[in-house]
Amino acid sequence: MTIGYTPDGRQAKRWVYGRTRQEVAEKLARLLPKAWTGTVPDPTGLKLGDWLLHWVEERALRKGLRPTTIRNYRVYMGHLEPILRIPLTRLTSLQLRAFFADLAHFSPSHRRHIYQFLRAALRDAVRTDLIPSNPMDAVDPPEGGAVRPARAWTPEEVARFLEASKDHRLHTLFRLMLATGLRIGEALALRWEDWEGDRLWVRHTLRRDGTLGPPKTSGSMGYLYLDSDTQAALAEWQKRLQAEREQAEDWQEHGLIFPSRRGTPLEYRNVLRAFTELQAKAGVTPINLHGLRHTYTSLALRAGLPPKVVAARLRHKDVKLTLQVYQQLMDDDLRAGAISLDTLLHLQGPQNGVKSSPQRSKKKALL
Repeated sequence: MTIGYTPDGRQAKRWVYGRTRQEVAEKLARLLPKAWTGTVPDPTGLKLGDWLLHWVEERALRKGLRPTTIRNYRVYMGHLEPILRIPLTRLTSLQLRAFFADLAHFSPSHRRHIYQFLRAALRDAVRTDLIPSNPMDAVDPPEGGAVRPARAWTPEEVARFLEASKDHRLHTLFRLMLATGLRIGEALALRWEDWEGDRLWVRHTLRRDGTLGPPKTSGSMGYLYLDSDTQAALAEWQKRLQAEREQAEDWQEHGLIFPSRRGTPLEYRNVLRAFTELQAKAGVTPINLHGLRHTYTSLALRAGLPPKVVAARLRHKDVKLTLQVYQQLMDDDLRAGAISLDTLLHLQGPQNGVKSSPQRSKKKALL
């Protein structure tokens, strides 16, 4: 069957074989959805780098990849430079094993991303009959390594930061993030139409180029309930913003809850600069903007909210992620766990309503 055309205009054909008609039919069924209507690479002499370039371009068009994802793919290809010139049909598992062994200087997560990128690209090469099998199948995934604890503030540090930032223009933005666990891109993309009383809808994220895009994942889209104090803070900020709008000479209305002084989307670097300065003023442990999300999670779990509820507010699919990555054990909690043996034994006794029966006492005496 013809699945497209090579760069020189020739038809690109694929043949399937099988021991039975059923086997051939199944192979055709897998091949038909992959038939391309445009130009496809000629497998003869096709190098790994050529295939990866083609795969990224085709995938970007077909799946509508986010700009950040495409940028990450290009970073991974840069790391794959030592093997990009190997012909696709001559790429072996031994070569790939040796390559990944040389990536020890990268973080575990970065090695894992490179591994997943290359494996997915070669899997599609198999599905389009460019190579008979995926050499990555015989390459073990990089070890994950220990999960780095997320950095977060103590309750005392949160109080100091809020006090130090109370007169700053972005105070309400930081307070909202601390109260909800919103990501910085989600918070900067909020519009007034997204606020409905005690509900705050998360529908977009602000990209680094100043445009609105979809949230990080499909599960990130939804609404959060707001407490009365946070609602009051937003209402007060709305009045202040209205006054800024009336006094501005070159206001550009975008409907954003947290715009610049001209109404345009805030730039990430400006928000980060203000956040860094306020941290220094408050004398708190330095964290990045995502650390506000970590801090919310830590405080919510420490306050006794069920992990399932916290995960839902963070819009995590898996509660394990919330507990493994974000939960912070404060020094006070660790110190409280230093209980003497006598106290531990006492807590197991009559204080908990546990009484020993006379018969059990006699048995102990006999022993």
